[in-house]
Amino acid sequence: MTDLTPVLPLAISLSAAAAAALIGLALAESIAARRAGPRRQVPLSTRLLPWLRAAAMPAGLRDRWGASAAGRLITAGVAWEPNDFASLRWLAQWAGGAISFLLLLGRTGDLVFWFLAILTMTTAATAPNLWLSLRIERRQRDLDRRLPDFLDRVSLALEAGLGFEVALRRSAHRFPGRLGEELRRMVRMIDRGHTRTEAMVEMAARNPSDDLVAFAAAVRQSDRLGTSLARTLRVQSDLLRARRKRRAQEAGRRLPVLIVFPLVFFFLPALLIVYLAPPLLHLFLGR
Repeated sequence: MTDLTPVLPLAISLSAAAAAALIGLALAESIAARRAGPRRQVPLSTRLLPWLRAAAMPAGLRDRWGASAAGRLITAGVAWEPNDFASLRWLAQWAGGAISFLLLLGRTGDLVFWFLAILTMTTAATAPNLWLSLRIERRQRDLDRRLPDFLDRVSLALEAGLGFEVALRRSAHRFPGRLGEELRRMVRMIDRGHTRTEAMVEMAARNPSDDLVAFAAAVRQSDRLGTSLARTLRVQSDLLRARRKRRAQEAGRRLPVLIVFPLVFFFLPALLIVYLAPPLLHLFLGR
């Protein structure tokens, strides 16, 4: 068999360069969006759409993968069709297979290269779903963090004498972040003729936030019982802030447990090498 070992550093370098280019593009896009302020930037997910829709894959596999990801795409706030995500999974697995083949091309009997090839294939197979899960989690954190501030605005407008829909529209007009986008979408639904309850239920079902569900339930209960909505929103805001504080405390208590893993797998082996390598070398070399 021809020894293609010189090709392997080139393949690894090309793969690392491609990954670095994608990471650099994402960072550059984030920095440009922050500097641009209110101007709307085209996200990286939108730029990838022509490539994803041009990919050819089996129709049955596309339908199955797309159906399993349809609800998660809506929850993550990604403006993709289910077939687009199926194409992303398909291309990622092909890219992982190509890199694994290049790794094994010249070193079929090397266990290290077998491990790298299996790791590459596993990463390529799980990366799209992991990315989608991280998007959902980040979206939920952002919604939960900003919702108490929005409730304060609405309750203040209600106490000033405005109606709920007017207060909702004015408070959502320039509210930042993903929550502001969802609220403005809900206001547009109300303007198109949907009832307030329908719009709020649809918003709560579209977003992965328990706090939004609690907000919609509090508004519906206040309408049904005829209680003061401003007072209800004040109480809801205090409860959500207490819940947010409790989540931060729980995350702080988990930190000592999470830090054990990098200490054991990275810091401790380095210390053992530094402290034990010289005596072992002296022992085995007989000095």
